[in-house]
Amino acid sequence: MDTVTKKVEEILKKSLKVENIEAGQKLRDQGLDSLDLVEIMMELETAFNIEFTNDEMLGFETVGEVVENITAKVNKK
Repeated sequence: MDTVTKKVEEILKKSLKVENIEAGQKLRDQGLDSLDLVEIMMELETAFNIEFTNDEMLGFETVGEVVENITAKVNKK
């Protein structure tokens, strides 16, 4: 498991108060509303020193999509 995946999972587990999280899990199935999602995305932005557009923030459906997007942004630096 790479560092980005580990950190994303760490943040999501803490925010969602769950023990396990998988790439295929849908974020909205975790009981997140738009505000919750934005708060988590802001925490991820800070953790990785990146920025998401509003469309990106609200467009993520799965944990895997979040990890892929962050990985791409981190690799562009």
